[in-house]
Amino acid sequence: MTPNRRLPDPAAGALLSDDIADLLVPGVVVEVDAAEAESLGAFEEIALSEAEAWDANADLEVDETGHGE
Repeated sequence: MTPNRRLPDPAAGALLSDDIADLLVPGVVVEVDAAEAESLGAFEEIALSEAEAWDANADLEVDETGHGE
């Protein structure tokens, strides 16, 4: 934790910080900008593509989809 900063009182709620070194301090919420968040891996895209989503539905029965009833 950075100098001149005390551990937060859990009853008082979260303490906001903009120092990345405070990420591991319990009760501290670290605010970062988009560039910092991206460098930390916050925006790693792992979603399915549209084609993968359609392929995932290929083995469903008609009654499982809720359509065609």
